[in-house]
This record gives sequence, C-alpha cells and structure tokens, in this order.
Amino acid sequence: MKFKTIFILFNAVIVFSFLIIFFMPLLMLGIEYTAVFWTKNWFLPILFLGVLALLNTYFFINRKMFTYLEKEEWGELITLLEDRIFNKHKFINQQIRVLVNAYLVQSDIESIQKLEKLLEENAERKISANALQFGIPYLLKNEPLEMEKYFKEQSGKVGGSDGLWMFWNYAFSLLLNSKKDKAREVLITLEQELSKKGKEPTLLLLTLYLLNTFPDEDREIRDIISESGNRLKKRYSSAEWEKILERSRSNIEVVILSKLVNEAADWIREHPAASGEEKTGEDV
Repeated sequence: MKFKTIFILFNAVIVFSFLIIFFMPLLMLGIEYTAVFWTKNWFLPILFLGVLALLNTYFFINRKMFTYLEKEEWGELITLLEDRIFNKHKFINQQIRVLVNAYLVQSDIESIQKLEKLLEENAERKISANALQFGIPYLLKNEPLEMEKYFKEQSGKVGGSDGLWMFWNYAFSLLLNSKKDKAREVLITLEQELSKKGKEPTLLLLTLYLLNTFPDEDREIRDIISESGNRLKKRYSSAEWEKILERSRSNIEVVILSKLVNEAADWIREHPAASGEEKTGEDV
C-alpha cells in the first residue's frame, strides 16, 4: 500500500471516529443532553486533536523512510537510517529492525554485526528487543559455537513468539555442536509449550522435525512425535499447510530456513508420526 494512502486512511479513521463521538449524543438523545455531555467531556476534542497531531508528526518525521521502503530504494534507506542510528545515536526499535532488514536485502551481514556492536556499547537492551533479527547472521555463518553463545545469552531475555523462535535456534545450535542431551531437553520443553499454546504451527513443525533426528530407540521422543505429529496432521490439510507456510514467510527467519522448512513440510505430509505409530500400536 502506498505511503500517502496509509497516511490519508489513518487521518480519515481518526476524524471519522471523532465525528461519530461528537454527533452520537445529538442524534440519539437530543441537544440538551449533548450540551451536558460536552460540558463533562470537554477534554475529548483536545485528546483527538492530540492523537491527530502525534500521528501526523510521526508520518512527517518518517516520510523519507516510508518513501524509500515503498520504492525499495535500499541504498538511500540504509544511508538515512545509518545517519540516525550511527551518527545521531537515535536507537528506535522500528528503525533498527528496518535497517537490519535492509542489510539483509543487500546481503550485508557484516553491517548487521557492526550495528549489533554499536548497540552493545550504547544501548544493549535494544539487542534483546530485536534479538531475532540480530540472530540471523549467526544462522547464516558457519560458526556453531558463536551461534550457541548468542542464542543462549538472548533466549531468556525475549518473550512472546520471538522468544519461542529464539529457544528453537538455541536447540538447533546445540545440535550443530553435538550437544544432543541439552538439545533434547530444550526441544521437549519447547514442544510442550507450543502444544499448550496451540500457536506457531510452523515452529512446532520445525521442532518435531529436529526431534525426529534422535534415534528411534528414544521412546519418549517417538511418543511425542507420534502424538504431536498426528495432531498437526489432523488439524491442517495440505492446502492449509501451504497457506500457513506462505504466511509464516513474513518472518525473515522462515525465509532464511526455507530449505529446512520445506523439508519439514514434506516430512509431516509423508511421515507425520515417524516410527511412533508402530510403538503406539505395541503399547495397545
């Protein structure tokens, strides 16, 4: 959507909301009650004007950034944001994320690490606030020990959906470093958390796919794969999986791990419960 269109729509929504509140008492209860209402709620017009002023100020300050994004002028966007962040030390989360994504589009991993170092020295908490984005270089570089160190340090500092992805990355790094016992522990805990929440199906799929790398003799893991895999298989059809995976590509990590995600999607379609189904049958 065009920047100017978004700007106009936001203003229209604010003004329309104000008009509804302004005229509703008049239309429903008459002019006398309207006078009483506005005598008691005189601050509402000031509040709406304040919101409108803040909104327009935000768009005005960031108009260049939005324009460069709209036109995909990555070089100009990077120059603009580097000036704000590196030179003026304006550490705003949104602009940090946009700059990291612009670097990724340009395949400039080195600059992401320079940005991380700058924040580490001046605003370390901003790294945790954008930990998933700053973790991308560690996924791309072939340095498992650095990857494990980063995700171990940051995984406990991040909440919500990003926090769950951080724990998966930590488990992945442990597997790359042949620390299977610890990876097993993290993956089982993550699977339980994801199954309980019933969200992030792509992440649950990847978690089961990593668990599937453990030996068939691991009875607990086979049972987890059987139960959770069958649950995913019943809940989502192949067509629904396609939509889920397409939506999940808004997460830059899913794009980076697209090969692994596709392999996991093929696996769940063809072998949803791996060898766990046979063992379940033995239990019966």
